[in-house]
Amino acid sequence: MTYRAAEITGAGVLTLVVCEDTAPAPDEVLNAVEACGICGADRSDISTTDPAVHRVPGHEVVGKIIALGVGVPEIWKLGQRVGVGRFGGHCETCPQCRAGKFHLCRGFVAQIG
Repeated sequence: MTYRAAEITGAGVLTLVVCEDTAPAPDEVLNAVEACGICGADRSDISTTDPAVHRVPGHEVVGKIIALGVGVPEIWKLGQRVGVGRFGGHCETCPQCRAGKFHLCRGFVAQIG
């Protein structure tokens, strides 16, 4: 399966590319992105990122789950509409996460990098 993405190919230049999908790893889901936002950090990357990095901007997306990795909690279902925000490291399963209060996550694991 393939997908299309706008990749940074030069300072201020985005090029439509076709990429291969990979199966989701354990504890991951694969989303079909239906809408994606571009924030200030993305705008900065588009204008300054080295094209050798092969970066696709946009980390705030809405879509539907199209594949489940092994061990994904039962709350996640095929076809379920999901949104991915700018936060990382939250568990997405505690009551705070399920209420959209990721900053109060009880299972938070710091992400480095």
